[in-house]
Amino acid sequence: MPKRNPPGIVSGCIAHALLLIACLLFLPIDSFSQASPPAQGNARRASDVGQRLRLSLNEDWKFSPADTKDAQRPLFDDARWAAVKLPHTWNVEDTQDDLPGYRLGVGWYRKKLSLDGRFLNKKVFLYFEGAHQVTEVFVNGNFVGQHKGGYTAFVFDISPYVSLDPKRPNLIAVKVDNSLNPNIPPSPAADFNLYGGIYRDVWLVATEPVHVSVTDYASAGVYLETPAVSNESATVKVRGHLLNESAEPRTLRVVNTVLDPQGRRVSVMETQLTVGAKQGADFAETSKPIYQPQLWSPESPALYSVRTLVYEGERPLDSVVNPLGFRWFAFDAESGFSLNGRPYKLRGANRHQDYAKMGNAVPDELQVKDLQLIKELGLNCVLLAHYPQDPAILEEADRLGLIVWEEIPVIRQISTTQEFADNSKRMLTEMIRQHYNHPSIIMWCYMNEIFLRLSNEADYVPKVVALAKELDELARREDPGRVTVISANRNDLYNSSGLADIPQVFAWHMYFGWYYGTLPELGRFLDEQHQRFPRRKIFVSEYGADSDSRVHSLNPTPADYSTEWAQQYHQSYLQQLEARPYLNGIAVWNGFDFGSEARGESFPHVNKKGLYTFDRHPKDVAYLYQASFSAKPVLRIATREWSRRTGTNRTRVGVGPQAVKQPVAVYSNLPSVELFNNGKSLGVKQPGAARVAVWEVPFTDGDNLLEARGQLGRQQLTDRFEVKFAYRPARLSDVNAAFTQLAVNVGSKSQFVDASGVVWEADQAYEPGDWGFLGGTPDQTAANILATEDDPLLRSFMRAIQRYRFDVVDGNYEVELRFVEPVGEARPGGRLFSIAANGQVLVKDLDLNKEAGALRPVTRTLHVSASAGRGIELRFQVTKGEAVLSAIRIRRLSAGR
Repeated sequence: MPKRNPPGIVSGCIAHALLLIACLLFLPIDSFSQASPPAQGNARRASDVGQRLRLSLNEDWKFSPADTKDAQRPLFDDARWAAVKLPHTWNVEDTQDDLPGYRLGVGWYRKKLSLDGRFLNKKVFLYFEGAHQVTEVFVNGNFVGQHKGGYTAFVFDISPYVSLDPKRPNLIAVKVDNSLNPNIPPSPAADFNLYGGIYRDVWLVATEPVHVSVTDYASAGVYLETPAVSNESATVKVRGHLLNESAEPRTLRVVNTVLDPQGRRVSVMETQLTVGAKQGADFAETSKPIYQPQLWSPESPALYSVRTLVYEGERPLDSVVNPLGFRWFAFDAESGFSLNGRPYKLRGANRHQDYAKMGNAVPDELQVKDLQLIKELGLNCVLLAHYPQDPAILEEADRLGLIVWEEIPVIRQISTTQEFADNSKRMLTEMIRQHYNHPSIIMWCYMNEIFLRLSNEADYVPKVVALAKELDELARREDPGRVTVISANRNDLYNSSGLADIPQVFAWHMYFGWYYGTLPELGRFLDEQHQRFPRRKIFVSEYGADSDSRVHSLNPTPADYSTEWAQQYHQSYLQQLEARPYLNGIAVWNGFDFGSEARGESFPHVNKKGLYTFDRHPKDVAYLYQASFSAKPVLRIATREWSRRTGTNRTRVGVGPQAVKQPVAVYSNLPSVELFNNGKSLGVKQPGAARVAVWEVPFTDGDNLLEARGQLGRQQLTDRFEVKFAYRPARLSDVNAAFTQLAVNVGSKSQFVDASGVVWEADQAYEPGDWGFLGGTPDQTAANILATEDDPLLRSFMRAIQRYRFDVVDGNYEVELRFVEPVGEARPGGRLFSIAANGQVLVKDLDLNKEAGALRPVTRTLHVSASAGRGIELRFQVTKGEAVLSAIRIRRLSAGR
């Protein structure tokens, strides 16, 4: 007998059609009819096959970023509106500028569309893949419908409103509003941008009056299940809903054909039924066993398909194709996740849908590229954070073999209104029904970090728990073949309230060593949770560290934004997470940097925790994951982001430039790696299970060509990268090491490399014969520094600084001082100080706020002479408040006499 699904939390698999076209799930491709020519009007990528027609409506829209009166009327003059094409958002620039906030409100879109006789006696629908977040649609001035929510698809029947006269184009008008609405998830507390606009594809769909339902929550209208799956055999259950919108009863035949990945027919199911006029009817059939099924997995994503044909007699009326895949899975509190009967730890990355300079209006080809990048790292899972994403993403996950966690945007806080609950439940239903047939999806998440922003409202926590129970019951009822999940920030309230016991899988977001605690506390926390709740199936759904490729440190510390701390963080986390077999899965936060307008910090308006940058360039730490999880050989010198270095050697002062040893990591899954610098071997090391080897590289002044060599069997691998190193004298007075310039990131332990390649060194306390600060306290602000790209340089500063000394040789020097008023609420006159150089006051009563305003850079450039071996000393003389200094650079102009 075929082996049935194992007990516990288990699912059979559903999967993908291996077709020669890419279409929406509910949109068919059939073989029994010639394709018609494109419809008149502005339509691209027309697909007219069988009895169903689909046309892209992405081209030739007009847009106005205003709540314009009467914009839905056909005779309204839109001549001055901007010409745009979809996908489109109006928040690309304002989410990245220096002005706080971004545009939240109404925008209007208008498009003319000519239809012809091919649409006669057809049902005509407008299908939106996504618009954020309240959308109202009008056709020829008639209100068609409204949709609430920015991340799920929606569809409207526009048949009663359209004209089929090609000489009378139809006017489609769409009002989109991304205003914050406490009754529509996500909460304003969400740490991502709520871009406005029609930011996904729009389609025109036409069917016969008898058709598979298009309007069942904008789903495919057909749902596939696999009641039993094993290595030996599998069965498929096909259910769906037909609509007869004609004036007469119809006797119909529904034929469901299962095609294997090679397109061969492996099973046929047939249903006959009579559907009354203006009525609907359900159909359901289960196949006979399909023997020796090709199982779907990340290593071998075998994609079947089910073609559903609706006939009246021998006349085809409708056809849809849906993805199918055979797999079964289980979550376990002790042994972790298993797929197709074998242990299989999920290792993945989260993904937000936006992109640098595009916002969330990202074309499909870039969307799917994100999943390809995740797959190339050797990861097997993607978490679609924190909302349902583009259909192209799910299709690519099916094809590539990436297991998917998908969620609705109930995040950080809820409104305890019935409207919020209703919207949440509708979003959950839409997500599940629209994406039901994708074999890649195994988890439905309906709450994220919901106790991060606790409300003071009475009984708030019990109301959150009550909503979670409703959502969990709904998800299990809609799809008993997958699991429910909640993800949580570190707060024991999830345990004490009972919220953690509601979903089938519970996930933690872990930020030890970033927002709180130390790196080793991660493992201790997880072990403690596992011991307290031994039956709970645990997932780690977020962990990560921001990194800015301009910020570097030889002594990295938590939350310093250096690439070096990010590398230490991820190396520690991977070792701890991999050592705990009870974890069902892990997912790094994030696969890609993403937009978060309210953030300041090192790189304003962007959350920098990605393994790839906002424009999809790999960070060095991405190769740690590839070396850890990819089956292909990996060899990567992990200092691409630190290509310009500086430093000194204090062991032999006064003898000129010397070699300076600094660490360089290599990520590799090879047995051993040899590293060379300028052709000289630095020795052989074994990366081991950690997949990292570190050398102390003796950098010399000038170019340093690093070369890593390794071997796997007969395959030789090499990686090369050049580092430019600038030697700084151990003593500025060292005549044997020509001092020309010193730039200091005042108040910071990190280096900063600016756009011109200048390395601003970490600050230090003064020692005789050298340089540094005297008096003051290092400090920093997390706010956005305005009117500059050099935030990492200016956000740190010395508070109450008294003096700064450079023990330089006699000569003439240029001293550049950079300041920022760090208190955003400060007023002019609240901070006044003067600056004296070698006893001479060169800047009198500097008022940063009066000159530039708070959080804006101010620069002073001084010319100072050093004589009689006394060097240069700057004194900060306070009139009111405290003196502050963010950066200082000294350049030698000429030697003294």
